[in-house]
Amino acid sequence: MKDLNKGSFYNQERRWVYMRDLGAISTKLQREGELLKRLNDALLILEVDALGRISEVDISSEDVIKSRKFIIEFAQRLCSVLKQEAPSIDLAPIVNHFKSGMKPVEDWIEDLERLIEHLQNNRIVDDDVVVIEDILSLLDDQFTEDLRRLYLR
Repeated sequence: MKDLNKGSFYNQERRWVYMRDLGAISTKLQREGELLKRLNDALLILEVDALGRISEVDISSEDVIKSRKFIIEFAQRLCSVLKQEAPSIDLAPIVNHFKSGMKPVEDWIEDLERLIEHLQNNRIVDDDVVVIEDILSLLDDQFTEDLRRLYLR
């Protein structure tokens, strides 16, 4: 039986390409996982704040401000990318989900602009939570798809 670790340049090149691709997918998964966690944490903090229960949990007003700022910046960036023809590479998968979904992109843009306005005015309504949860769901679907792709290699 031939050892694939030795021998032809082709086998060594193929192994190098595989490892490079594996590294790229792993890095992408790490970024996606961090974004999911930060967005989910920020949403939870804003929901606790909206319920007036901040004093009952270990969340500071600074945490609320940071969470609001993070979601505003993310929503602004996503809204900007949705208005462009060619999305940035890191948001391309979620934009493709938006464009291929049942909900028109224009509706997503309106929802994001309304979310941004509400958060800038220090409030959040149920519809805003639904928008963020929908985005989290799409990001989670993309993360799962990328994870599956990693393990199918």
